[in-house]
Amino acid sequence: MKYKKIALIGMMGSGKSTIAKELSKKTGLELLETDEIFELKYKTKIKDFFENYGENKFRKLETELLKEINQKENFILSTGGGIILQEENRKILFNTDIKTIYLKANFETIFERIKNSKERPLLLVENPKKEIQKILKSRECFYKIANKTIITDNKTIEEITKEIIAEI
Repeated sequence: MKYKKIALIGMMGSGKSTIAKELSKKTGLELLETDEIFELKYKTKIKDFFENYGENKFRKLETELLKEINQKENFILSTGGGIILQEENRKILFNTDIKTIYLKANFETIFERIKNSKERPLLLVENPKKEIQKILKSRECFYKIANKTIITDNKTIEEITKEIIAEI
């Protein structure tokens, strides 16, 4: 393996958590999930944190968390979909020894995967379908900076994992 630090980025519902788990099993690298670590560290659901403190405070703490994670020597990291919004996070993810992979799914796939979730604070709006389109459009330019883009639509976990392993 050429890389010992792999970060998966992409929209909510793109498959980051599922693929990260499989990659961790196959590579033996430690599995880390920014959202999961955040909830454990701050003893609250992200949805509740958003309601109580707002997105800006969340993003600041998320950056601190990413800095801590980056101190580790090896990992498979499943990031929150909005982690790339902060310039400081992009510098870490795109300008270090991390191999960053964008798991890209089309709008319809994303919507089908997450339409019933009540844990996604950015989708607790009147028209979640329109919100997903808006979020995707605003983030796509950042996701594309990744070292590699892998389209996840109509692929199995095994196919996506093999593609990533070939890259790392």
